[in-house]
Amino acid sequence: MATSDAPPAEAALRGLALRASDAGRLLEQIHWFNNLRYGAVLGMALLGFVAWRFAIVDDARPFLWLTGATLVVNCAYVRWSRSTGTRDAAAVRRHVDLQIGLDLMILTLLLFWSGGVSNPLVVSFLFHTLIAALLLSVRAAVFVAALSLALAVGLALLVRRGQLPHHPLVGALFDPRTVDTLVLTGWLTTLGLVLSLAILIVAAVLRRLAGREAELKGLTRQLALSEKLASIGTLAAGVSHEINNPVGVIRSKVGVLRYRIEDRDPKDLLIAELDAIDKHAQRIGTITDGLLTFSRERPFELVPLRVNELVPEAAELVRVPYRSAEVALDVRLAPGDPRVLGSANHLLQVLVNLLLNARDASRPGTRVTLGTSVGDDGRDVVLEVADQGEGIPPQNLGKIFDPFFTTKGVGRGTGLGLALSHGIVERHRGRIEVESEVGVGSRFRVVLPALDGATSGSTPSS
Repeated sequence: MATSDAPPAEAALRGLALRASDAGRLLEQIHWFNNLRYGAVLGMALLGFVAWRFAIVDDARPFLWLTGATLVVNCAYVRWSRSTGTRDAAAVRRHVDLQIGLDLMILTLLLFWSGGVSNPLVVSFLFHTLIAALLLSVRAAVFVAALSLALAVGLALLVRRGQLPHHPLVGALFDPRTVDTLVLTGWLTTLGLVLSLAILIVAAVLRRLAGREAELKGLTRQLALSEKLASIGTLAAGVSHEINNPVGVIRSKVGVLRYRIEDRDPKDLLIAELDAIDKHAQRIGTITDGLLTFSRERPFELVPLRVNELVPEAAELVRVPYRSAEVALDVRLAPGDPRVLGSANHLLQVLVNLLLNARDASRPGTRVTLGTSVGDDGRDVVLEVADQGEGIPPQNLGKIFDPFFTTKGVGRGTGLGLALSHGIVERHRGRIEVESEVGVGSRFRVVLPALDGATSGSTPSS
C-alpha cells in the first residue's frame, strides 16, 4: 500500500511517526499558551505603571524588569514553537515543563517585590495549575499546584523570619511579618484548597470532555464508513463487467486445455495455455485486491509514504467508472521520490473521493488529470486533481467542505465526501486548495508536508 520497504532510516521514522503527530497537537496548544502570555505581559506592564504612578510599592522598577524578561522569554518560546516543526512529544512536553517552571519563578519574584503572599495576586498560581491540567495531565497539574504552594509557603516563611526583605504593598491584605501565625496558616491553607478544588473541577471536566470526544469519534467513524461504502458501491458497480472478460478467457482456455490433454499435445502447448490462464487470473486478483484493500478499515497511523506509488493505486480503483462515463484519466507523476508522513488508506480515500467528484462533474469526452508535484521550496508535496467539468459557482465555493452540502441529485451523494476529506488532510497537517471557474473546470490541490530530505525534482508540466 504505497509504503516504503522500511530501510533503517525509514524504520526509525515509522516508529516515531505517531508520537510526532501527538507532538503536533501539543504544539498547537502551545501556540495558544504563548499568545495568552502576551496578554499577561500587557497586564504586567499595566500593573507596573499603576504601581509606579500611585506609589503602591516602594520600587516599581522590578515590575518593568520582569515584564521585559517575560516578553523576551515568550518571544523565544514563540520562535521555538514555530521553527521546531513536528518532533517527539516527550521533547515538547519537557519544553512545556520549562515554560511553566520559568513562569512560576517570574510570578514568585513579582510577589516578592509587591507584598509577598499578602498580595491578592498570589491566586495567579491557579492559572498555571489549570494550564498544566489542560496541556499535560491531571498528574502534572497536581505537581504544579504542589510546587506553587511550596513557593508561596517558602516566600512567606523567609520574609517572616527576616531572611528576605519585605517590600510592602499599599492595600495589602496583611503584613506577613507581623500577622498572627494562625491567620497566615489559614491564608496559605485556603490557597492550597483553591488549587486542589481547581484540579478536581478540571479533572471532572476533562473526563466529561473525553467521553464526549469518544462519542464524537464514534459518530465520525460511522459517517466516514458510510461515505466510504458509498464510494465502494460506485467502484464495485463496474467490477463485475471488468472481471467477466478475464473469466470468459479462463473458461475458454480451460476448454482448450482439456482438448489438448485428450489429444496428448506437447508439454509446451499445455504450458502456454496455463500461462494465459495465470495471466488473466492475476488480472482478476489485481482488480479485487485493490477494491478489498480500499474497503478495509485501517487505523489512522502516520508512516512514510511514496506518493508516486499511492496515486496509481487511486487511478486503478476508478478506472472502470471513468471508462463507463467516457472520461479520460491522465496520471502525471513528479520526478524523483516525493514522500510524506501519512496514512495510505485514508489518503487513498481522499483521492478516490476527489476523482469520483471530478468524474461526476465531467462531460463525456473530457479529461481529468491526476498528478503529483513538489513545492518550489521542497517543503510541500502536492496531490492534484483537475477536471474540465462544470466548475463550482462562486456562491457555493465557500460551502463545499460543509458536512451534507451537495449539489448532486438525490441518491448521487451524501455531501460528506469533501468534509471528511478535509478532516483527513488536516490530520496530516496539510490543506486542500480549490480553484474553479464555471464552465471551465475545477482544480483540487492536496498540500502535505514533505518528509524531510525525501523530495527531489521539479513540478512536471501539465
